[in-house]
Amino acid sequence: MKKTIILSLIIFVSLNLNAQQYDKSGGHARILSLGSNPYIIDPEFIKVNPAWAQEYDNFLWVDIGSKSASSADASDGQFAGVNVRLNSRWTLGGIVTVKNSNPIMSISVIDPFSIVNQINNIVGASKVIELNNNFEALASYRFDKFTLGLGAAYAYSVNNVNYASSSNEKADASQFGLNAGVLVKLKRNLLLDIGAGLILPAASYQPASGFKTKLSQTILMIDARAFINLSERLAVVPIARFQSVSGSLELHGTSGDLQSVSNFLVGGGINYSIHRFLLAGGVYFNYNKITVPQITGASPQLIQSRIDFPVWNLGAEWHATRWLIARIGYSAGTSNYDYEISASPSTKNEAIYTGYVPGAVTLGIGFRFGRFGLDATIKSDVLRQGLNNIGGGTPTFSYISSSYAF
Repeated sequence: MKKTIILSLIIFVSLNLNAQQYDKSGGHARILSLGSNPYIIDPEFIKVNPAWAQEYDNFLWVDIGSKSASSADASDGQFAGVNVRLNSRWTLGGIVTVKNSNPIMSISVIDPFSIVNQINNIVGASKVIELNNNFEALASYRFDKFTLGLGAAYAYSVNNVNYASSSNEKADASQFGLNAGVLVKLKRNLLLDIGAGLILPAASYQPASGFKTKLSQTILMIDARAFINLSERLAVVPIARFQSVSGSLELHGTSGDLQSVSNFLVGGGINYSIHRFLLAGGVYFNYNKITVPQITGASPQLIQSRIDFPVWNLGAEWHATRWLIARIGYSAGTSNYDYEISASPSTKNEAIYTGYVPGAVTLGIGFRFGRFGLDATIKSDVLRQGLNNIGGGTPTFSYISSSYAF
C-alpha cells in the first residue's frame, strides 16, 4: 500500500513538472521586450510551427497590439487565438488575425508584400479592398517521439460594382496559406523545432471594358531551431530561416514577372535559466536579395542585395515575485547594401554603402494572476519623462499581449 502511494505521488509530481515545462503565457510583447528574441520558447512561435499548440493546450491568447499611427482609436497587431486539447494526442486551435498583426512571418500575416497596394497603384486607389480578418485553423498530434502540426489560413475581399447598363467592375483579393511543423524531443538534451509555410496572395481587377489586371505571389518559408541542452541551465540555440517570394502580373493582355525576393538567415545563441532568471541572446547573419524584372523601354533588370551582419538580439527576464516579471532587451545590427539603380532603358548604376540599425534598449513587464497573464512592452519615453509621468499623460505601454490557461 505504501509503495503504491509513493509511486502515485512520484507519477503525479512528474506529470506536473512536465506540464510546467513551458510557462503557458507570453506573446509578441514578451519577445519585443527581450530584444525581438528568437532564442526563447514562447507561444508566439505557434504561428510559425503549429506543433507548438500541443505544448500550449487549453490556452487562450490575445494581442491587444499597439496604437495605430493612422487612427486615434484603432490598434495595430491585434489578434485572438485559442487551443483546445481533445485527448492525449490531439489539440485543435484557431487564430483570427486583423491587418498588421503578427510581425513574425507566417501564414497568419496578411498580405506580407502588399499585393493589394501594388494592384491599386496600377488600376486606381481603393479599387481592390485590402484583406483583413485572416482565419487560421490548426491541429497538432502527439506521436510517441515527436509532435506534428498542420495549419490552413484564408482571407478574402470583394468589391463589385453593377451598373444599370449591365457593365460591371469586378475587384477581389484573396490569400490562402498552409503550414506544417514538427517538434522532436531526442532524450533530454535536444529539442528540434522545424516549421514550413506557403502563402498564396492574389488580387485582380476587371474594368467595365478592357483587359483584366491580375497579380499573384508564391511565398515559401522554412524556419528551424534547435535547443541543445549542455546542462540543466544552459542550452545552445542554432537558428536558420529561408524565404522565397516570386510573382506574376497580367496587364494590358500581356504577362510578366513581379519582383522576386530570396532571404537566408543563419545564427546561434544561448538560453540560460537559473531559478527565476532567464538570459537569452545571440547573433545571426542574414542575406536578402531582390530581383526587379526588366521593363522594356523603361529599365533593365535590377538586383538589389543586402547583408545584415552582425545582428544582435539579447534579453533578460527576472521573476521578481510570483506575479511580477521584469524584462530588458537589446537589439542592433549592421547592414551592407549593393543596389543597382536604373540610369536608362538599357543601363544601370551601382550603389554600395553601409547602414546601421542603431542599438535599441527595450523594457517590458509581465503580470501573472493565477492562470491569467498580461505582458507589455514599456515605451522608452516613460523612463525619459521621469517625474513628468505624474499627470503628464504619456502612454506607458507600446505593445500588449495577454493569455489565459484554462
